[in-house]
Amino acid sequence: MNWNLIGHEWAVQLLSGHIKNKSLRQAYLITGPQGIGKTTLSIRFIQAILCPEAPSPGEPCLKCSTCRRLARREYPDLFPVALEDGSSKIKVEQVRELIHSLSLSPYEARHKVGLIIEIEKASSSTQNALLKTLEEPPDPVILILTASSVDAVLGTIVSRCEELKLTNLPTATTSQGLEKLHHIPPAQADFLAHITGGKPERALEFHQQPELLERRSNMLDDHLLLLKSNSVERFSYAASMVSDPKQIPEMLNIWYSIWHDVLIRVSKSKSVISNIDRENDLTTILQFVDLKTTQRILNLLNRSVGLIRDNANLKLTLEDLFLQFPRIPA
Repeated sequence: MNWNLIGHEWAVQLLSGHIKNKSLRQAYLITGPQGIGKTTLSIRFIQAILCPEAPSPGEPCLKCSTCRRLARREYPDLFPVALEDGSSKIKVEQVRELIHSLSLSPYEARHKVGLIIEIEKASSSTQNALLKTLEEPPDPVILILTASSVDAVLGTIVSRCEELKLTNLPTATTSQGLEKLHHIPPAQADFLAHITGGKPERALEFHQQPELLERRSNMLDDHLLLLKSNSVERFSYAASMVSDPKQIPEMLNIWYSIWHDVLIRVSKSKSVISNIDRENDLTTILQFVDLKTTQRILNLLNRSVGLIRDNANLKLTLEDLFLQFPRIPA
């Protein structure tokens, strides 16, 4: 039994054990990189808690009306909070509404469940609004938070939650899961597992939304062009990206993955690269960089992601990053 999930068996065993042993915590924090499956695991956990037709404690049927409505996040005792369209932050009003909803009695289930997706997208003051509910939650309430890492969440929040840290899965595990559970052809499953670095949720997004694969390809094309560009062209590209800021974190993550592949090759590591369709790009870049340069670029990309998360000036951050990229001949 693995809740129809790809990987993370240890987390399923832990959470199902809490249900079986009637030892549910009142707050959980599920951390891990974007696309690893934090939200999917959270929903499965809630289904396991609330399913009225569970074959056994801790094992949701995934077929009943309750499980189906929970999967759509349309269940009256589930209160999900996430970024609203057009917003870069979870608003304090959303959290206050959640707290009010959790203070009421359950409508159908034994518990009311609050789910905050990407709690790190909430400001410190908004996160602080949760503290009293975490310290003294109403008895039938369970709170589940997801975040990229504990570093992005207030320590006072983290200390009141049981943390589950999800990590990237082996590509073989992801590929086999995509084949078995989602009936994706082997070659495509292997490709998706590689380019996502073993992140099953992200792999499924790519499979279900082909436009995301096209966008990834365009971003990698732009990356190579940028390396061949002069300073003026790099400034121009930074200005164009600022006009669509929502794509920037995705772009930087994709570019990080190609530089991580460069690191694997330049360091003679036996690790498998992620961007298996970009051998030509890697060959080109490797002619002009060494290990020290590669490590510097990876650090710069990480730094830029952190600055953007902390609301630094977007245009200046990108310009500084792009100017420090190595220049390779066109």
